[in-house]
Amino acid sequence: MSDYKRDGVAPYADVCSWISQWSAVVEPAVVVVFGGEPCLHPRLIDVCQQIRLAWPKTKIRLITNGYLLDNFDSAAWFGLGLFEMQISIHRADHRALIDKKIHSILKQRRDWSVTQHGGDDHKQVAWTSGLVTIYKSIFKDFVVPYKLDNDRIVPWNSTPEQAYKICGASSTPILYKGKLYKCPPVANIIDMTGQHYANYQGYGINDNVAEFVSNVNQPQAVCGQCPTKQQAVVIDHLDIKNVTVKQKISS
Repeated sequence: MSDYKRDGVAPYADVCSWISQWSAVVEPAVVVVFGGEPCLHPRLIDVCQQIRLAWPKTKIRLITNGYLLDNFDSAAWFGLGLFEMQISIHRADHRALIDKKIHSILKQRRDWSVTQHGGDDHKQVAWTSGLVTIYKSIFKDFVVPYKLDNDRIVPWNSTPEQAYKICGASSTPILYKGKLYKCPPVANIIDMTGQHYANYQGYGINDNVAEFVSNVNQPQAVCGQCPTKQQAVVIDHLDIKNVTVKQKISS
């Protein structure tokens, strides 16, 4: 949603409250911290530490474009227990720059094991040391999860089952402003437009969370907000002309 005005970061106190409330309700195998760009949050390390306190056995996965990793102490990532950092390459001409950011973390330890990936796997290469894994990834093609009508976000009204087949977030529900939503696009579009497509509502801690969980890995009516393969607008995320870096970065 970076083409739309989305200022500021989630207040740290609010994030702590959401984590605390939901730690008594769910026990996730993985908690993913992403954005937007999570490294824009000045208290990102503190957020990760709060997640660790709430869920001692959960894997924490940070998804970042890597440009702002210099804002944080590279050694801090090793004090979070079971932790993954996924660094996504967003422009083909910035690979060397991102490699330099990654190296600043890798040099903190010498015992890395390296795994090369290939084929259709979005991972390029992964480094593992103890409980910490760092990997580079490429998501070349990005399906725009909404339709525009005179710069206004409107639903595709597609067949939910067909839209679900190409969904990039089919098993990634999101905790957004204290509620659980089926996927990040649904939560963001509801927030930006005020429109609840298919009468979809987020789930609070007092709602039927078991029902929410049972619907995670299957299509629902709200999936019709997104396009089918035939309708989809696909953006090449590595093409320089398609990606504008708005963050102030150091080389």
